[in-house]
Amino acid sequence: MKNAFRVLRDRPTLTLRLTRDSVAAGDDAFAPHERDIEVHSFVGPVALVNHVRSGYLPSVAGSGHAWSCRLNGRLIATIQGNATEIRAKVQRVEYAPENRLHFAYRSASW
Repeated sequence: MKNAFRVLRDRPTLTLRLTRDSVAAGDDAFAPHERDIEVHSFVGPVALVNHVRSGYLPSVAGSGHAWSCRLNGRLIATIQGNATEIRAKVQRVEYAPENRLHFAYRSASW
């Protein structure tokens, strides 16, 4: 147990600059919805997106919409609906000295 803790303790936390698309006209007033958060550097893409989206992404009425999540321009995950399904697009998250996580909104199309 001590060895496992030592490995995780040596991995730093990182600052992520979050941005997201607006989902409605009233939401545009606060665009680009910037926020800085601290995250652990050892979490996988699904755990990272799930942690960030709760409390950051708005709940959208209806179904069929989705979010694409890009870390430093690279697609790492997609979210269907209001986090009903998160799909990893990479096996592990690769960080840079400065990190930007952007959520692009895709509205439902019928």
